[in-house]
Amino acid sequence: MEQLKRIVVLVDNEVGVIAGITKVLADGGINLEALSTEMSGDQGSVALTTNDVDHALALLNQAGYKAVSDDAVVLRLLDEPGALATVADDLRKAGVNIQGLHILGRRDGYATVALTTDDRERTQAAIRSATII
Repeated sequence: MEQLKRIVVLVDNEVGVIAGITKVLADGGINLEALSTEMSGDQGSVALTTNDVDHALALLNQAGYKAVSDDAVVLRLLDEPGALATVADDLRKAGVNIQGLHILGRRDGYATVALTTDDRERTQAAIRSATII
């Protein structure tokens, strides 16, 4: 049995978000296995699983969505100078290598950042200055 991975798409809470995401995937020949949403105020997330995560991720990002795979740690940081530097330094001190980093958006005084590292458990233990979403 093929193992499924989850994709998380950070979205604005607005009419047509699910229609847009599912159309991009359908047009790309992606079959959804599961989809769930969670909205809070004017932002939210859409989590989905499929058996073709790489293709789905590429399609969503090409269409302008902010999508990350489940192995990424998504953080909510204060949107101020040094916030990301503090996280990066915490990871350096823990011996964790940052392999990828995306600033997914900035709103209402916060930045949403997705990062992948060489050790998810040590990453979560080392980050003390951010909120893990």
